[in-house]
Amino acid sequence: MSSKKTKSQGTPLMRQYEEVKRQYSDAIVLFRMGDFYETFSDDAVTTAKVLGIVLTKRSNGAAGKVPLAGFPYHAIDNYLHKLVNAGHRVAICEQVEDPKLAKGIVKREVVEVVTPGTITSEAALNEKSNQFLSCVHIHHDQAGYAVLDQSTGELFIGECPAAGLTEALRKFAPREVLLAENMVYSTTDWYRELKPFVSTVEDWVLSFDQGERTLTEHFSVRTLKGFGCGHMELGITAAGAIFYHVKNALNGSLSHITTLTPIADDGIMGLDGFTIRNLEVFKSLATQGTHGTLVDLLDETVTNGGGRLLKQWLSQPLTNIEKLNDRLDIVEGFIKNKRLLKKVRTVLDDVLDIERILGKISQNKANPRDIIGLKESLKCIPKLQEL
Repeated sequence: MSSKKTKSQGTPLMRQYEEVKRQYSDAIVLFRMGDFYETFSDDAVTTAKVLGIVLTKRSNGAAGKVPLAGFPYHAIDNYLHKLVNAGHRVAICEQVEDPKLAKGIVKREVVEVVTPGTITSEAALNEKSNQFLSCVHIHHDQAGYAVLDQSTGELFIGECPAAGLTEALRKFAPREVLLAENMVYSTTDWYRELKPFVSTVEDWVLSFDQGERTLTEHFSVRTLKGFGCGHMELGITAAGAIFYHVKNALNGSLSHITTLTPIADDGIMGLDGFTIRNLEVFKSLATQGTHGTLVDLLDETVTNGGGRLLKQWLSQPLTNIEKLNDRLDIVEGFIKNKRLLKKVRTVLDDVLDIERILGKISQNKANPRDIIGLKESLKCIPKLQEL
């Protein structure tokens, strides 16, 4: 009775906020008010603590005062990644009509939900590293998994014995893993080892029929055989769940995902976590940073996309002699023609991160600088062809 009374006594603005909060109870709601994003009640206490900003109070009519913490809307890129990196989902609630034309309270809607595996803010991303969201689906002793980098549109699917899931996921180091809501994961090896942020979907979402239908409709194909993964029922199920989650739970865009890459063990050297750690491929045992690691010594890439590709190659080394020789032939060609190498690197110096710019465009997050950068980057393609 008291909660109903409090609700009726609150201001119209706070009643609007409480309605949004009920729909996104597991997230911090950033509530747009003019030139600021505001948070209220428990969200405000958490936000103030994580961001180190002032916690104040706002009048809520006869219901008293509620805690309040906020920041300017144009500073969201400076703050959003801090909330997400602290392990919080964040729902961004925007004003969706002109305040001057509004009759009464301005209409507001949640336009996006941001999680550790889907954040695309530049401040949150490592330029030369992918940021993956994964979905895991286990059936008996087999596991299917899908991995998506929302910032670049790269999508991978694979299958493995359930006992090998830790090593399969380690190659991608997902920031977030999506699971069926009734799946027990806290005692699994992969969770204790990788410690990702976990999100859940209802069990019925993890359906092969729905997953296959979702993917074939997205890629406008009749079958997934052309991608080389038509037989991966568990992997397709996981990929379909990622699409459902991003589109329906996070209000995210998927239009920049243009291909599907199956993860194959054939021709790939298996590297377990113990080997990767002790060889210091990506992380130094002494400093836990990248200085002195194999990737630090090898990475002379000019573009961000090149840096991400190199890391993928190092995490999945080839054993196929023909493919290895193809790569080495290209390297040899540049080594023998230093002048050409220098010219190519000079042109690539002007290429921005095309993959992530396209991702921002598909999500309506691109700014004029991104569009101009994409234009100038595309101009480099004819220059490379002329070389």
